[in-house]
Amino acid sequence: MFGFGKKEKVKKLKFKILSSLMTEEYQKKLSQEQASSDLKGYRKGKAPLDVIEKFYGEQLRARVIYETMTNEFYKIVTEKKISVVGQPALNPLSMDISKDINVEASYEIYPEFELKKFSTLKIKKPICDLMDEDINNTVEKMQTRFGKLDKVEKEIEEGNFAKINFEGFLDNEKFEGGTAQDYLIEIGSKNMIPGFEEGLIGLKSGDKKDLNLNFPDDYHAENLKGKETLFKIEVIEVLETKPAELNEDFFNQAGIPSKTEEEFKNNLKAQLERDLEITGKRKLKERIFDAIEQQNSFEIPSAMVLAEAKNLRNSSAQQMGMDPAKLKDDEFPLETFEENATKRVKLGVILNKIIEERKIEKNDDLIKELIEERATGFKDPEQYKQWIFGNQEQLKNIESIALEEQVTELISSEAKCEIEKLSFEEMMSMS
Repeated sequence: MFGFGKKEKVKKLKFKILSSLMTEEYQKKLSQEQASSDLKGYRKGKAPLDVIEKFYGEQLRARVIYETMTNEFYKIVTEKKISVVGQPALNPLSMDISKDINVEASYEIYPEFELKKFSTLKIKKPICDLMDEDINNTVEKMQTRFGKLDKVEKEIEEGNFAKINFEGFLDNEKFEGGTAQDYLIEIGSKNMIPGFEEGLIGLKSGDKKDLNLNFPDDYHAENLKGKETLFKIEVIEVLETKPAELNEDFFNQAGIPSKTEEEFKNNLKAQLERDLEITGKRKLKERIFDAIEQQNSFEIPSAMVLAEAKNLRNSSAQQMGMDPAKLKDDEFPLETFEENATKRVKLGVILNKIIEERKIEKNDDLIKELIEERATGFKDPEQYKQWIFGNQEQLKNIESIALEEQVTELISSEAKCEIEKLSFEEMMSMS
């Protein structure tokens, strides 16, 4: 797993640990064990050394060997200025401390490589001009989103809602989760399996219909994957969305408090322009990071990938309300996070090298700007800013993002950037 079989990633080191050091340390540990011993038949701390050795000798010798070879390994790599990643594999070729012991060590090192010139990069920079049509379309969508459903006497069309009863049958038997009453479904939402929503088009209130469908091969329920299924459907009601009126209640509900329609559209325009700017910056940063990752080739230490994969798995578990400490390997196999972990580790190594070589330092003004930008998305911006400045972990995260912004600015100024004009829909679909 994680490329441990790739021998070019693993470095070898052979060294010797001296018997004199081990025997001296062994005697110290024997004496310490004697002082704290509470063996049956002896007063506390008074058991003879030969008795202590009989009970604890093998365990203490193993501990002495491990500690001595570990200390010696890190002493050597420190003197040679080797950047070791993860835990080394230390293999003593003997367990006899009366003689010097040869040790074979296997370890991985922090990647060493030479950055390629940014001037060779070709990056497409996405930009978008906000049009009146884009604002009007956005208003219409918001009116629909906050509108009310009205019952209508008509045939079901794309975009309508329908309240239905349905029963699902698998091999002529009802299956668990395949039955519902007064189920509200949006036609065209693609929330149901392929063919279900389409099969309702043209029906009206009171109509019944049988749908013979197939569950997708990648359906989440194992017992239904690829299975042929019969759904018996009855339409209870057909409903259409009545768009919300452009008034103060709607403006507040939409999260853009305004007194008039003109003020609302002006405020919406300002918000959409901010959204476009943020989306454009984010997409440009993604493209730049993808480009420098492909441009710079080097081996990624398996230990770093493994650690990042564990972090990603734990984060995924927490987002799902699960305790990472209780995860089972078959629930969240680490292999599923390997590709993303490798990409993140490689990018992190490259960014660190850029920051170090170009001497990019923390920019307090940019950090404040990013915090202000994020604060606008909260009901109480000041409370959010106080929380950030009072939370070192969150503040460090913002500082890291600020450094990434500085790297993005640096690379975009040196790379060959080509403007890519996008429509509002194209730009926002990148979000």
